[in-house]
Amino acid sequence: MMTTTTYDRLAQRLTAGASARLRQTGAAVLAGFRQHSMLYALALGTYGVGLIQSMWLGVPLSFGLVGIVSGTTFVFLFLIIGLWLAIELARLWWTGYQGSPAKALKAKLLDDILAPSRVSNTIHAFTANGVFFVGFLTIKKNIPIAIPFAWDQPFMALDKALHFGWLPHEILAPLFQYPFVTFLVNVNYNLWFAVLTAFFFWQGFRKDDTRLRQQYLLSYLMTWAVGTCLLGTLLSSAGPCFYSFVVTDADPYAGLMSYLAEANSHYPIWAVPTQATLWQSHLDGFGEIEGVSAMPSMHVATTILFILCALASGKRWLIWFSALFSLSIFLGSILLGWHYAVDGYLGALIAIACWKLSGWWVKRSFA
Repeated sequence: MMTTTTYDRLAQRLTAGASARLRQTGAAVLAGFRQHSMLYALALGTYGVGLIQSMWLGVPLSFGLVGIVSGTTFVFLFLIIGLWLAIELARLWWTGYQGSPAKALKAKLLDDILAPSRVSNTIHAFTANGVFFVGFLTIKKNIPIAIPFAWDQPFMALDKALHFGWLPHEILAPLFQYPFVTFLVNVNYNLWFAVLTAFFFWQGFRKDDTRLRQQYLLSYLMTWAVGTCLLGTLLSSAGPCFYSFVVTDADPYAGLMSYLAEANSHYPIWAVPTQATLWQSHLDGFGEIEGVSAMPSMHVATTILFILCALASGKRWLIWFSALFSLSIFLGSILLGWHYAVDGYLGALIAIACWKLSGWWVKRSFA
C-alpha cells in the first residue's frame, strides 16, 4: 500500500516531467517562428492584402469556409493520432512484444507523435495556413467586385484554337459522357480535398523540419497566392458552367450543362447543385460556398505540387498515384464544367514555377 510520502514523490515526478516537457515544447515553438518566418510573411501579407481590399471595397473578411476547414482539420488530426496508435498496437502484437502495451503506446505518443519538434512544426504550419486562407478567401470572393468577369470568351476561344477548333469537353464526350461514368468522375473530383489534406498533414505534421517540408509548405501557399490572388484577379473569369451568365453571345457550353443536369437525375452529380449554390452566393454576396474564379485551376495546380513533392520524396508508388490523380482532376475539371482547359495548363505552370522558386529559397535558408 502506497504511503502519503510515496504519493507525494510520484506527484512531484509527474509534475517535474510535465514541466520539463512544456519547457521543451515552448522552446521548440519559439525556435519555430524563425524556421517558418517566410511562411508567416506570406500568410500575413496575404491576410493584410485581403483586409485592405475589404476595407476599400466595403465588404467583410471571409471567415466562413476557414471555420469549416479548421474544424475538419482538428477532426482529421485526432483521427490520425488515434489511427497511428492503433497501428502501433497492432505492430506490437504482430512482433510478439512482451512488455507493457500501455507503456509502449505512451512512449510512442509522448516521444514521437507529440514530440516537442512535431508539436511545434504542426502549430506553425497550421497557424500560418489558417491566417493565409482568411486573406485568400476574402480576395477570391472579391475578384468579380474588384475586376468584373471579362475573360471567359477569350479563354473559350483560346481553348478552341489550342484543340484544333474543338472545345475540350467535346473531344472527351464520346469517352466520358455516360451518367455513371460522370458520377465516378465527380466522386474522384471531390476526393481532391482529402488528398490535399493528406499531403498537407504529411508535411505539416512532420517531426523533422526538412527541406522538402519547407519547400512543399511554402510552394503550397505561394501557388494559391500567385494563382488566385494575383492572376485570378487580373484574369477574372467565371468558368464554363457560368458562361451564359457572364457572356451575352451564344453559350457553347449549354449542351454540356444540359447533359450534367440530365446525368444528375440518374446519379448524384454533386457539381450541379454546388455550382447553383456557388452562383447564388455570388449574387447574394454571401453564402456557404463563396468565390467564383476559374482561371487558373487551383485543383490542377495543387495536384502538380503533389507530383513534385512525391518526386522529391522518391516514393515510386506515390509518384504514380499523384500523376494519375492529377490527370484525372484535370479531365474532371473540364467534364464537370468547372474550368477551361487553359485554366489547368496555366495552373500547372504556376505550380512548377512556385515549386522552383520556393526550392531556391529553402536551399538558401538551409545553407
